[in-house]
Amino acid sequence: MSETNIPPRENDEPTKTQQEIILARRIFFAGCIGLPWLWICNVMYFRRKVFGPSVGFDYWPGKREEYLASLSEEGQRDGGVSSLQERNELGKWVRRSTWGAVVVVSLFVAWIVTFQLNKESFGTNWLVMDRTEEESTGW
Repeated sequence: MSETNIPPRENDEPTKTQQEIILARRIFFAGCIGLPWLWICNVMYFRRKVFGPSVGFDYWPGKREEYLASLSEEGQRDGGVSSLQERNELGKWVRRSTWGAVVVVSLFVAWIVTFQLNKESFGTNWLVMDRTEEESTGW
């Protein structure tokens, strides 16, 4: 029997970048299910890889060159994303999370402002308990 030359099988484990893309996609969908605060976590976690360094978060004003020089020395200037396609894929999920978070936070702030400015017009029993109901609830 002759042995056939079978090329070695490539490792099926995803790379670190592919794992980050999977994580960003899962966090986005978890935010869609009803946990929109995860969108904010997604944006904050991947912000440097997608949007680049930000003043106040990564470096102090006027210190950008020093910060970029320190990243170049460590080999992390591109944020660790290997190819353009992977960078675009990660950016797609993080940008979707960004827009979702902006919409949800805007709606929440609008609801708070509307309620605070017009709480008299909502009536006494709408979402707010008055002092006469204190005894019936036991609080």
